[in-house]
Amino acid sequence: MIRKHLGINQQELADATNLTQPAISRLEKGDEVYASTLLAVLSFYRDKICLDHLIATDLNTGQTAQLYASRQEIRQRLSQSLEEIASRLDQTKEQIETLRNDL
Repeated sequence: MIRKHLGINQQELADATNLTQPAISRLEKGDEVYASTLLAVLSFYRDKICLDHLIATDLNTGQTAQLYASRQEIRQRLSQSLEEIASRLDQTKEQIETLRNDL
């Protein structure tokens, strides 16, 4: 919804984030994606949309909702999400190291 609102197609977003169009499509469909994909897209949007708005918007309808009662809850939710991303990045790093050792 945000990408469309900004007038950007999936290929343009992919080019701007050094990702592939299928990776953008998987992300938008809610399929499982790599944390690095999510981070690249969030990094792209950071200068284009307020994070509070992004978190408080129902991405299925595009309607701003009172999903969280306070900024504190938003910060806690964001912190939890970042911890989950960091954990996934650590797991990915471990998988890469295992693959390198197996070679």
